[in-house]
Amino acid sequence: MTSLLVVRRYADALYQESTSIASVVDDVQLIQQTLNASQDLKNLLKSPVVSRHQKSVILQRLFQEHVHLVTLRFLQLLIQRGREHLLSEILVCFQNCLDQSLGITTVHAYVYAQLSDGEIERLRSVLTSQLEGRVRLLVTTDPSLMGGIILKIGDMVYDGSVRHQLSLLHDRLRMQISLT
Repeated sequence: MTSLLVVRRYADALYQESTSIASVVDDVQLIQQTLNASQDLKNLLKSPVVSRHQKSVILQRLFQEHVHLVTLRFLQLLIQRGREHLLSEILVCFQNCLDQSLGITTVHAYVYAQLSDGEIERLRSVLTSQLEGRVRLLVTTDPSLMGGIILKIGDMVYDGSVRHQLSLLHDRLRMQISLT
C-alpha cells in the first residue's frame, strides 16, 4: 500500500473521530504546532534507531495532559503499526479533510517581498470572490521570484512571477533565433 493511501486512511479515521469529539480538532492543531516547532521530535518519529516503546513513552509524556484520550490512543496506534513517521502528513491530510467539509480552500501564495496587511486582505478578498467560498491564505516570501506572485490552489499552479515571465520570454527568443 502506498504511503499516500495509508496517510489518507489514517487521516480519514481520525476525521471520523473528530466528528463526535470536537476537541480532536484542537488536539491535531496542537500536535501539528509541536511538530513544526521541533525538528528533533520529527527526527525522533522518523528514526529507525529509536524503539517503538521509547517513541510511545515520549509522546505519552508530551501530550497526555493536553489532548483527548482518543487522540492519544490514535498516536499510540500509529506507533504500534509502525506509521509514526507519517504523522505530519496524516495531520496535513486531516486538516484538508476538515477544510473540505467546512468549504475552506487553502491557497499558497508565494511573493517576492513581504505583503502588508492591507495587501493580504485584498488578495484574500479577490480569492474569496473568485473561488466562491472561504479561503485560508498562506503567504510565503520568495526573493527568487523577482516580483509577481505564484498561487497554488490544490493541484493547480498559477505562475505570474517575473522569473516565470522572463523564462517564457527567453524560450520564445531562443526559438525565434533557432528558426532564423
